[in-house]
Amino acid sequence: MSTNRGLICAVAIGMLAAGVACPASGETNVAAQRPHESKGFGGRFMAEFEQLHLTADQNQQIASIVKLNQESMQAAMTKAKETREALNRQTQAGPFDEQSVRAACKQAAAAGEEAAVLRAKVAGQIRAVLTSDQQAALDKIRSDARSTMHKSFAKGQGKMDKKTDCPSAP
Repeated sequence: MSTNRGLICAVAIGMLAAGVACPASGETNVAAQRPHESKGFGGRFMAEFEQLHLTADQNQQIASIVKLNQESMQAAMTKAKETREALNRQTQAGPFDEQSVRAACKQAAAAGEEAAVLRAKVAGQIRAVLTSDQQAALDKIRSDARSTMHKSFAKGQGKMDKKTDCPSAP
Protein backbone atom coordinates (compact mmCIF):
# COMPACT_ATOMS: atom_id res chain seq x y z
CA MET A 1 0.00 0.00 0.00
CA SER A 2 2.82 2.44 0.80
CA THR A 3 4.25 1.74 -2.68
CA ASN A 4 1.02 3.05 -4.20
CA ARG A 5 1.20 6.14 -2.04
CA GLY A 6 4.83 6.63 -3.04
CA LEU A 7 3.82 6.53 -6.70
CA ILE A 8 0.97 8.91 -6.06
CA CYS A 9 3.47 11.20 -4.36
CA ALA A 10 5.66 11.05 -7.47
CA VAL A 11 2.67 12.08 -9.58
CA ALA A 12 2.01 15.07 -7.36
CA ILE A 13 5.64 16.13 -7.54
CA GLY A 14 5.71 15.86 -11.30
CA MET A 15 2.42 17.62 -11.90
CA LEU A 16 2.90 20.36 -9.39
CA ALA A 17 6.68 20.58 -9.20
CA ALA A 18 6.26 20.75 -5.45
CA GLY A 19 8.40 19.18 -2.73
CA VAL A 20 5.79 17.01 -1.05
CA ALA A 21 7.44 14.51 1.28
CA CYS A 22 6.98 10.81 0.49
CA PRO A 23 7.01 8.24 3.27
CA ALA A 24 9.63 5.54 3.34
CA SER A 25 8.24 2.13 2.41
CA GLY A 26 8.57 0.75 5.97
CA GLU A 27 6.78 3.56 7.81
CA THR A 28 3.46 2.73 9.41
CA ASN A 29 2.53 5.90 11.29
CA VAL A 30 -0.51 7.98 10.38
CA ALA A 31 1.56 10.59 8.54
CA ALA A 32 3.05 7.84 6.36
CA GLN A 33 -0.35 6.32 5.67
CA ARG A 34 -1.80 9.64 4.51
CA PRO A 35 1.15 11.79 3.43
CA HIS A 36 -1.17 14.18 1.59
CA GLU A 37 -2.98 15.48 4.68
CA SER A 38 -2.09 19.05 5.61
CA LYS A 39 0.20 19.41 2.60
CA GLY A 40 -1.68 22.13 0.71
CA PHE A 41 -2.53 21.84 -2.96
CA GLY A 42 -0.12 18.93 -3.57
CA GLY A 43 -1.83 16.98 -0.82
CA ARG A 44 -5.23 17.56 -2.36
CA PHE A 45 -3.89 16.40 -5.71
CA MET A 46 -2.63 13.18 -4.15
CA ALA A 47 -5.94 12.67 -2.36
CA GLU A 48 -7.74 12.97 -5.71
CA PHE A 49 -5.72 10.10 -7.14
CA GLU A 50 -6.14 8.04 -4.00
CA GLN A 51 -9.93 8.29 -4.40
CA LEU A 52 -9.66 6.79 -7.89
CA HIS A 53 -8.43 3.43 -6.54
CA LEU A 54 -5.71 3.02 -9.16
CA THR A 55 -4.47 -0.46 -9.99
CA ALA A 56 -0.82 -1.36 -9.51
CA ASP A 57 -0.37 -1.23 -13.29
CA GLN A 58 -1.91 2.24 -13.47
CA ASN A 59 0.34 3.43 -10.64
CA GLN A 60 3.40 2.12 -12.50
CA GLN A 61 2.34 3.74 -15.77
CA ILE A 62 1.68 7.08 -14.10
CA ALA A 63 4.98 6.91 -12.21
CA SER A 64 6.74 6.27 -15.52
CA ILE A 65 5.03 9.27 -17.16
CA VAL A 66 5.99 11.48 -14.24
CA LYS A 67 9.57 10.25 -14.19
CA LEU A 68 9.98 10.89 -17.92
CA ASN A 69 8.69 14.45 -17.58
CA GLN A 70 9.91 15.37 -14.11
CA GLU A 71 13.07 17.25 -15.14
CA SER A 72 11.45 19.27 -17.90
CA MET A 73 8.43 19.98 -15.69
CA GLN A 74 10.63 21.23 -12.86
CA ALA A 75 12.65 23.40 -15.26
CA ALA A 76 9.52 24.88 -16.83
CA MET A 77 7.93 25.63 -13.47
CA THR A 78 11.14 27.20 -12.17
CA LYS A 79 11.49 29.40 -15.24
CA ALA A 80 7.83 30.46 -15.03
CA LYS A 81 8.26 31.39 -11.37
CA GLU A 82 11.50 33.27 -11.99
CA THR A 83 10.08 35.26 -14.90
CA ARG A 84 6.93 36.15 -12.91
CA GLU A 85 9.15 37.35 -10.06
CA ALA A 86 11.25 39.38 -12.51
CA LEU A 87 8.07 40.95 -13.89
CA ASN A 88 6.90 41.82 -10.38
CA ARG A 89 10.25 43.43 -9.59
CA GLN A 90 10.13 45.37 -12.87
CA THR A 91 6.63 46.71 -12.21
CA GLN A 92 7.75 48.03 -8.82
CA ALA A 93 11.08 49.44 -9.95
CA GLY A 94 11.48 53.11 -10.50
CA PRO A 95 11.65 55.07 -12.64
CA PHE A 96 8.99 53.62 -14.93
CA ASP A 97 10.38 52.04 -18.11
CA GLU A 98 7.58 50.82 -20.36
CA GLN A 99 9.85 48.82 -22.67
CA SER A 100 11.38 46.92 -19.75
CA VAL A 101 7.98 46.12 -18.29
CA ARG A 102 6.71 44.91 -21.67
CA ALA A 103 9.83 42.77 -22.19
CA ALA A 104 9.52 41.21 -18.73
CA CYS A 105 5.82 40.59 -19.34
CA LYS A 106 6.52 38.83 -22.64
CA GLN A 107 9.16 36.63 -21.00
CA ALA A 108 6.78 35.71 -18.17
CA ALA A 109 3.98 34.95 -20.63
CA ALA A 110 6.23 32.75 -22.78
CA ALA A 111 7.50 30.83 -19.74
CA GLY A 112 3.96 30.43 -18.42
CA GLU A 113 2.83 29.18 -21.79
CA GLU A 114 5.57 26.54 -21.90
CA ALA A 115 4.75 25.37 -18.37
CA ALA A 116 1.02 25.19 -19.16
CA VAL A 117 1.60 23.20 -22.35
CA LEU A 118 3.83 20.75 -20.50
CA ARG A 119 1.31 20.39 -17.65
CA ALA A 120 -1.45 19.73 -20.19
CA LYS A 121 0.71 17.18 -22.02
CA VAL A 122 1.50 15.26 -18.83
CA ALA A 123 -2.10 15.49 -17.61
CA GLY A 124 -3.29 14.12 -20.96
CA GLN A 125 -0.87 11.23 -20.74
CA ILE A 126 -2.03 10.45 -17.21
CA ARG A 127 -5.73 10.69 -18.17
CA ALA A 128 -5.06 8.17 -20.95
CA VAL A 129 -4.06 5.65 -18.26
CA LEU A 130 -7.35 6.09 -16.39
CA THR A 131 -10.54 4.22 -17.22
CA SER A 132 -13.53 6.27 -18.40
CA ASP A 133 -15.12 5.81 -14.96
CA GLN A 134 -11.94 7.06 -13.25
CA GLN A 135 -11.78 10.04 -15.62
CA ALA A 136 -15.40 10.90 -14.82
CA ALA A 137 -14.73 10.52 -11.09
CA LEU A 138 -11.64 12.75 -11.35
CA ASP A 139 -13.64 15.37 -13.26
CA LYS A 140 -16.32 15.32 -10.53
CA ILE A 141 -13.75 15.56 -7.74
CA ARG A 142 -12.13 18.56 -9.41
CA SER A 143 -15.48 20.20 -10.19
CA ASP A 144 -16.54 19.83 -6.57
CA ALA A 145 -13.21 21.29 -5.43
CA ARG A 146 -13.61 24.29 -7.77
CA SER A 147 -17.13 24.85 -6.50
CA THR A 148 -15.95 24.77 -2.89
CA MET A 149 -13.11 27.14 -3.72
CA HIS A 150 -15.47 29.60 -5.45
CA LYS A 151 -17.81 29.53 -2.47
CA SER A 152 -14.91 30.20 -0.11
CA PHE A 153 -13.70 33.13 -2.20
CA ALA A 154 -17.23 34.52 -2.43
CA LYS A 155 -17.56 34.44 1.36
CA GLY A 156 -14.19 36.12 1.78
CA GLN A 157 -15.06 38.80 -0.77
CA GLY A 158 -18.28 39.56 1.08
CA LYS A 159 -16.29 40.17 4.26
CA MET A 160 -14.00 42.60 2.48
CA ASP A 161 -16.96 44.61 1.20
CA LYS A 162 -18.29 45.06 4.74
CA LYS A 163 -14.96 46.07 6.23
CA THR A 164 -15.16 49.66 7.47
CA ASP A 165 -11.52 50.28 8.34
CA CYS A 166 -10.36 49.89 4.75
CA PRO A 167 -9.28 53.29 3.40
CA SER A 168 -10.58 52.53 -0.11
CA ALA A 169 -14.03 51.44 1.06
CA PRO A 170 -16.85 53.94 0.51
